[in-house]
Amino acid sequence: MKRVLFVTLFSVVFALAFALVGCGSNGNGPVQLTGTGTTVQFGDGTNPDIAKFELTVSSITLTGSGSTANTANLLAAPVEFEFSHSAGTFEPVSLSKVPAGTYSAASITWSNPEVVVVNAGVPTKLTASPASGTINVTLTNVTIGPNAAFLNFDLDLTKSVTISGTSATISPTFNVTATNVAASMSGEGDDNGESDDVHGKITAIAAPKFTISTTANSTIDFTTDSSTQFKDGITQLSDLKVGDIVEVDAKTQSDGTKLATKVEREGSQSGEEAEGLINALDNPLTKITIVHQVDSTSTAAPTTVDISVNAQTQYSVRADKLGVTGTFDATHIGKGQRVEGDADGQASPIVARKVKLREQALVGVVSNATATSFTLTPSSTSAFAQQAGASVTVAVTIAPGANLKVTPANTNTVRVRGLVFVSGTTYTMTATKVDNNQ
Repeated sequence: MKRVLFVTLFSVVFALAFALVGCGSNGNGPVQLTGTGTTVQFGDGTNPDIAKFELTVSSITLTGSGSTANTANLLAAPVEFEFSHSAGTFEPVSLSKVPAGTYSAASITWSNPEVVVVNAGVPTKLTASPASGTINVTLTNVTIGPNAAFLNFDLDLTKSVTISGTSATISPTFNVTATNVAASMSGEGDDNGESDDVHGKITAIAAPKFTISTTANSTIDFTTDSSTQFKDGITQLSDLKVGDIVEVDAKTQSDGTKLATKVEREGSQSGEEAEGLINALDNPLTKITIVHQVDSTSTAAPTTVDISVNAQTQYSVRADKLGVTGTFDATHIGKGQRVEGDADGQASPIVARKVKLREQALVGVVSNATATSFTLTPSSTSAFAQQAGASVTVAVTIAPGANLKVTPANTNTVRVRGLVFVSGTTYTMTATKVDNNQ
């Protein structure tokens, strides 16, 4: 969230790295070093009124059921994760080991909550309390077998945050499921093998593999082969350098390793990347102000971030799975859209070499439903409507092959994930997923 907890098979090198850090490497007890390769992932059930919700998770342990023993910490290092951007999808945050068996509970230690809402168009950081805690989650049918697996931690943001004025009470609430690697890489979803738009800085390259440190402060290994596509000025692994900022799409192989299907270079070693919801634009366009969600530095950031643009800035759409039905450029851009700015040099504000339109999730009431389209009316209190306009509606087109977990029906409330386009004051969306926000 498109970041979620996930566990996959460690490479031998990564396992050795864990062995070197030893017990208590993150201050929350010994790290689990043996078991089935498992990908820990985070995701979010949306609270549309919240523009940003971030936690640092330092420990996850599982309680065994029956003869299954309890695990040590599944995280080698604390994970800093922003959940709102990942609504409707899962993102990998850790490559872990979990012994085969059945588990009845998970214990999660968290800290440093950050909550941002939009009040009357103004992004506002709320005072969040408590500052830390440990929660216990009852698990149902969570069994890990001998083959590569996934643990998906889906945050229920509506139940996790209670807002009163300028204060927020935090009580993280997760639904946890376990899945196996899909039988065929062509049939993988985000909960069982597919990883899209994983961002981070390259920390090591040893062909055919490379390692990135993600924006969630986790480390993930990827391998490449002759089918891996390299984009944005690079044609092969050797074109990359340690420190480069990259975006990776990957599939999970039967042994649990991550095969990169696409690698795009987003910035150089001195580069910067920032993502969030557009809160303000000037005219003519020279500056985009976003509600900050994630960036490539994994450091504390202000509530809003300014992205400068100029005549050389390129505008692009991540349309791998979509039949794009809208235009995104300097004259077709609007408040409420989720975007990413990529710069080759760090500055404040960053001067974007590229501005990308990113997928986002909207929640609203359905009307005018057909087999391939409908109108979505978001709540006037949602972060999207607070920026795009309280009475905004969105004409949604369902992309071919979209994941329809529910069929949109008039008067029903649904969550839709996809790309939002703007033309004047008209908002449209090409959707890749529709569900009931559960």
